[in-house]
Amino acid sequence: MSYAAGEIGCLTSGGRESKTQASNFKRSSVLRAAAVACVAALWCGSAAAQTTVVLNQPDSQVTDTTIRNGAYKNTTGDNQVLVTRASNDPDWERRALLKFDTKNTIPEGAQIQSAILGVTVKNGLGTGSTRPVAAYRVPEPFQAGDATWIRRDTSTNWSLAGGSATEQFSGANVNNVAGTKVYFNVTTLVQAAVNGDFDSRYTRIALVDVGGDAKTSYAEYYASEEPTASRRPTLTITYASPTSSPITGTTLKVLHWNMAQGYGTDGKSNIDRIVNWVVQWRPDVISFNEIMKYSSTNSQAQTIADKIKARTGETWTFKWVQKWGASTGEGEAIMTRLGLDGTDSFLLSASRCVAMGTVTVNGRAIQMFSTHLDQNSSATRLTEVRQLVTWLLTSADPRIVAGDFNWYPGTTEINEMGKTYYDSWAVAKSLGLAVAYPANPDGNTRNNRIDYVWYSKTTSLLTVKRVQVFDTRDASGYKPSDHNPLMTTFQVR
Repeated sequence: MSYAAGEIGCLTSGGRESKTQASNFKRSSVLRAAAVACVAALWCGSAAAQTTVVLNQPDSQVTDTTIRNGAYKNTTGDNQVLVTRASNDPDWERRALLKFDTKNTIPEGAQIQSAILGVTVKNGLGTGSTRPVAAYRVPEPFQAGDATWIRRDTSTNWSLAGGSATEQFSGANVNNVAGTKVYFNVTTLVQAAVNGDFDSRYTRIALVDVGGDAKTSYAEYYASEEPTASRRPTLTITYASPTSSPITGTTLKVLHWNMAQGYGTDGKSNIDRIVNWVVQWRPDVISFNEIMKYSSTNSQAQTIADKIKARTGETWTFKWVQKWGASTGEGEAIMTRLGLDGTDSFLLSASRCVAMGTVTVNGRAIQMFSTHLDQNSSATRLTEVRQLVTWLLTSADPRIVAGDFNWYPGTTEINEMGKTYYDSWAVAKSLGLAVAYPANPDGNTRNNRIDYVWYSKTTSLLTVKRVQVFDTRDASGYKPSDHNPLMTTFQVR
């Protein structure tokens, strides 16, 4: 989201680690100097309770680079201007990558009141051209001096070429007038980074033009090496001390994914595509639907666990249950890197089931469940929900229930589940903590929102920190499954 002049209040002044398509940005991104000068007053509240830092010092606080596709995909672009451009010709496609040191400048667990990324336009093409530019999280570490479209350092490729950027956190309309200041509200991203939700507490951002192919999409921005500090990329953060927050605890990341037996939208089965994303997102617990066991020695759950361990060194355990209780076939699974302290299963009507596993987080026993409801009948799903809710009561709180419920919010069966369980996406949406991607702003998981991560209303030990629906399309537009994965990050008190 971007803000027009007069819409934001006040940023004060003062921070770099070693170095699709959006249709609507509803608000202008260009803030006048007067608006910037007053942001802190509205966002910061009591001066005594707030601290504002400005990160824009080259090398020590921010590093950045431009990466380019096509014939230049192995060429570095460090120590030059930053560039964004959208093009159907890969040779002209460019993205700007930035990395800010929020690890050593912001206390872990600080409550971020605001985090605004500002960049300055140096040059552009066309007359009066305005372009939609999105700020994405870069999920993997990179070295600015070595990064290319293919590589993130001298020897390691990106998981997804172009910076592995799939999570949009902000957007702005960028014009091509030299000297224009452009601002991106990345508060949610910085809060998650500071909390330690990702692999690193550094904040890594990709600026991507998400408009259509156009020569006038070319825009240059001053880089961190710019001698004039006011023109450099700047991340201005206002935060409250972590001791001012009543919420303490440990993060638990729960990923739910109907993996469609490993078959992608290209009709090909490829478990490695599933594993690649899991390794990148680093969940603690996974709920898998439509996961196969072909025989006692050929199990997709075991294959995935083995492949993740080969990539990360972490041991993953799982509880798999076949739909109607058979020893082989399609089923559901709870898989975790935390170890399973107990398992169980339950059979629902219409050849459906529930897999259960207990994990311990912050000294709390968390009961995890994975299910997949009937796809044909609302009446059958309602019966299954009632059976599910009744059986869940045999397990103590806190309870987290993930699954493909095969129907939409607001319907009878979903409302029935909502009587005793919170829909984490809806909770996150109400708090401004839900993140989707430009082609899917409503967070749909398959045509609509049919996959859920629920948590019991009777527990006070779980707090939703963030919910993400991921964009898993490859360069050809294919996905590893016909469902979008959904991940909820909880804080466990």
